Amino acid sequence: MARTATQERTQGADAPQQAPEAKSPTIYQQFEHELDQRSDIIASMLPTTVTPARFKNTVIAAIRQDPAILSASIRSIMSAVIRAAQDGLVPDGREGHIAVYNTNVAKRGEPERWEKRAQWNPMAYGLRKRLRELDGIIANSEVVHMNDHFLWEQGDTPRIEHKPAPLGTDRGKMIGAYCIYKREDGTILHREVMDREAIEKTREQSKAKDSLMWTKFVSEGYRKAVLRRGIKTVPVSDQMREIIRRDDEDHFRFDQSAPVALVPPPAPVIAPPSHPKADAQEVVTAAPDSSETQEGIQDNQNYAPDALVDWINDQISEAKRAASMDTLDEIDGQVCSELEGAGRDDLQALWNEAYQDRRNSLTGKKR
Repeated sequence: MARTATQERTQGADAPQQAPEAKSPTIYQQFEHELDQRSDIIASMLPTTVTPARFKNTVIAAIRQDPAILSASIRSIMSAVIRAAQDGLVPDGREGHIAVYNTNVAKRGEPERWEKRAQWNPMAYGLRKRLRELDGIIANSEVVHMNDHFLWEQGDTPRIEHKPAPLGTDRGKMIGAYCIYKREDGTILHREVMDREAIEKTREQSKAKDSLMWTKFVSEGYRKAVLRRGIKTVPVSDQMREIIRRDDEDHFRFDQSAPVALVPPPAPVIAPPSHPKADAQEVVTAAPDSSETQEGIQDNQNYAPDALVDWINDQISEAKRAASMDTLDEIDGQVCSELEGAGRDDLQALWNEAYQDRRNSLTGKKR
């Protein structure tokens, strides 16, 4: 800060002590603020088995353990957090995790345009956990190695017999995986088996076939592949089907004619009115407060009020037409991002009410 001539003359023992300048919030504090802004929405999605406090603490711990997540856009990070809440899981590295992918966000026919985006990834343990919580089904998925004893019989009396190679011996390469689904009383509902070739085909359909799950933690990829395929055969609840549907949508491309990206682009939304934006590399922006600079105020005023109102009304119309929670949450992420720092609490309240109304309609809840 530049000092005036008066300040220079008063320097010395009798000079008054100046108050220290306020420190800017750290990137973690900024992220936590963003998380708090969506706390009510997130809490409404969580099952009774996950408290909002535990979910928040786990998310913050995940970010601190892997700061690279904050290199992604704040919109994609919050989308990943909301997906985790929708699944009823926490990003603790066991139930699921948040990863960052370089994603080609260019439309078909356009030059490549890469952007870092965060993505929620439910893991095999998390899927098994929700399957038991929602449907009372115990799923046990295992990897089969070349030197294991593996017997698989179909027909009138199907069965699987698996004896891993003795401890201390080489089990050989992975050649397949299987999953057995049974009720808590022991009744077997289904047996799913996939050989290495089938699992590799699943990997090829993945939008992130070179991710850590398929390169470093390959056994996790095998377990999850067979578990997911078998769930589509077992009678499960709508909630469980929705978890698998989201996982399909986020991580797999079954239309091989489409251009492959590492992670899916966001749902299309109406573009907001033109106004200056922060540099694309900026991860999160501190919440505005009473100490907002005149420059910041001028920047906020670049939003023409009438245009912003019209845009919010367009987003509300889009929300009313949203056919799924995924689409609705994508629109919500865009709106919250655009209203941040605009100083329009009236429009935020209007959007929050419209969002909640549509969410209640999609989930069957009454206000």
